[in-house]
Amino acid sequence: MDDQDAPDEKPLDPAVARVQERLRRLMMISGLTLGLGIFAVFIAILYRIFTYQSAGTPVAEVEGAAVPTVNHTALGLPAHARLVSTALDGTHAALTFEDDGGATIVIFDTGRMTVVSRLRVTND
Repeated sequence: MDDQDAPDEKPLDPAVARVQERLRRLMMISGLTLGLGIFAVFIAILYRIFTYQSAGTPVAEVEGAAVPTVNHTALGLPAHARLVSTALDGTHAALTFEDDGGATIVIFDTGRMTVVSRLRVTND
């Protein structure tokens, strides 16, 4: 404020002036901390964008490469087993098959084309 706007305004008490100065300093520090935090997040996002590397070309997309296949006998299942459901988790696939004796859940690693685990559930 100008002195012309309020000619009867008295100077602040020294204690109030100290509190006002501390508050001003606190606001400056908190503002700079917030700005530094936002700047750090922005730099981290830019770093992730510019250093991103794809995992490579999938096997099925390589020109001339054969698409890997698996049959029932490679999974240790009878030929008449019927696929009921599938679930993917990263490079693992859970395949649920049914046959006359019950159900079989096969955990299959699609990257290495190998069976990781097998669980047999019978009708008993």
